[in-house]
Amino acid sequence: MTYAVVRSHALIADLLDSNQMRTLASTDSVEEFMSQIAQTPYGQVTLEPDVNPSVSLERVFYRKFIERIVKVVDIVPSNIGELLQTYYYMRFETLNLDRILRGKFSEATPVEIQANLVPMMPYRAPSYQALSEAADIDTLLELLKGTAYNTIAEKLPIYKQYDAIWPLQLELQHLYSLTILRSVRKLPRSQRRMVSKIVELEADIENFLVAVKQSRAPKEEEGFKPEEMFDATYGISKDVLHLVVDGADLRDSVESLGEPYSTILAPIYEGDVALIRTNLRRQVHKTVNEARAGNDFGFNTIMAYLVFSELEKDDLVGIAWAKEQGLQGEEFLKYLVVPNVS
Repeated sequence: MTYAVVRSHALIADLLDSNQMRTLASTDSVEEFMSQIAQTPYGQVTLEPDVNPSVSLERVFYRKFIERIVKVVDIVPSNIGELLQTYYYMRFETLNLDRILRGKFSEATPVEIQANLVPMMPYRAPSYQALSEAADIDTLLELLKGTAYNTIAEKLPIYKQYDAIWPLQLELQHLYSLTILRSVRKLPRSQRRMVSKIVELEADIENFLVAVKQSRAPKEEEGFKPEEMFDATYGISKDVLHLVVDGADLRDSVESLGEPYSTILAPIYEGDVALIRTNLRRQVHKTVNEARAGNDFGFNTIMAYLVFSELEKDDLVGIAWAKEQGLQGEEFLKYLVVPNVS
């Protein structure tokens, strides 16, 4: 354990700092971005042929992050390694399943769906290829029966009721958060809180966004029952979600939640969901720093390295997308985390 902690301290110091990230964000094109990346520990990167440049770069950064996870898992005690594998592998698998569901719902081809997946082997799900090649959502959910994602298949009637995939996506989030919180219980009590706070916060924000979406749904969907949909709630209660769905004043609802929710969710007034997710990531960064301030020699340091690595990865993915879209630095800098922290 001591070696893992000391190693994590050193690895944190090797991550890109705010100035390096600002330099990358200020580049004028994908080509210049790649040229600047080559001067960092990422080294020379190559785009995949016939793949959107930002998607290809996203896959590069995910592969690098997964390499980092594997290296950490190899040097930590088995109970911590098991948690980290579950936390991240299921996190990315949940993302892949969400992308497969969205692709299938929008009638994308299997090739198009697979090109947008995180480059990892299935963890607890069936073959990604089989899922992406399923004839329809019904068939896809049938493939999930008997797996760790069985409860998603149970949401088929609600999916059909609303003709929307958000009930399936919400169940994915619930399943992920519940699985991680169960895994965290295997750690000593002193090591649980940071991970629990992050997972619960992420679930709360997703629940609230779904509630807002439902509040704007057509009147014929008034049969929506939050108590049947929000299986896992933490800092934002089902009562609050019910009020939001029923059309309560959004500003009053957000401000009544207090910090950190009121700050994270403030962009909802302008409908800027992307900035909400950025604010969430900034709060995760703050949560990790606070945990390290309390104990910077132990599990907190190991987890901090991976959390900071993930934030770095997310920012790099965001910059790659912005460069491909032709956006300049100041236009999207507010959606990044690392350049805006000291």
